[in-house]
Amino acid sequence: MRKILLTVSTFVLLYCPVIAQRPAALETRLLSGLRNIDKWSNYGPSADYEKLEAENDRFKKELLKGTKAPATLTYSFSRLKKEMYVVTSKDGRLRIYSWDRQTGGTMHDFDSVYQYRGKSGKVHSWSATNEEDSAGVFYHDLFQVDSSSGPIYLAVSTFIGSTSLSGASIDVMKIDADRLDVSAKLIRTGSGLQNSISFGYDFFTVVDRKERPVKLFRFDAATRSFSFPVVIEDDKTPQGRVTDKVIRYRFNGNYFVKAS
Repeated sequence: MRKILLTVSTFVLLYCPVIAQRPAALETRLLSGLRNIDKWSNYGPSADYEKLEAENDRFKKELLKGTKAPATLTYSFSRLKKEMYVVTSKDGRLRIYSWDRQTGGTMHDFDSVYQYRGKSGKVHSWSATNEEDSAGVFYHDLFQVDSSSGPIYLAVSTFIGSTSLSGASIDVMKIDADRLDVSAKLIRTGSGLQNSISFGYDFFTVVDRKERPVKLFRFDAATRSFSFPVVIEDDKTPQGRVTDKVIRYRFNGNYFVKAS
């Protein structure tokens, strides 16, 4: 019996470090994938579209497969965050990974993978886009509002259309049992219930701001509200001039409604 216990103990000691190393090993593989994407990038001297697409496909499959492991949802990915965007909700149940596919020109092509823990406790990894999609957004902020029906997540993203044209969006998401609902219509606007609010703007009207990416959506946890600037299109800035005036939406317990 003692021999059996020693054998089991030895197995546990040997096996546990392997488990602990899995997220770190995934991080290393993903970093290697990003280096390959950079190698064949449209923005580099060795541009090769076919090889670049193949590397993006491999990277995405690796990310989708690897993030199905529960341990990866709580892993910090500190090295990976320096090379791509990784944002996590306050409760740790939702995380979004975004990277530049580097297949674009002045318009950048991004892709994202969503990872979340469902009601059953199982960790899921999912993508709303596929390899044929061209342009996309990258997520750089993930806010959370607690409600009687469960947490509500506000995912903030940026679109890069050209050197000057950019876009900003805030999207409402919820985890419904074991399904991620990325189109929860909880924003009450003048045109009805919406899932998101977005707008385009001229990047050069905010180029002097120090933060990167420029964050135009702000969140106030104390008042459970988010705000964004009024953007004016005129002859001088037809793509939209970001002003100092803001519009605010506050959560009333059921919906986000425009604050007076």
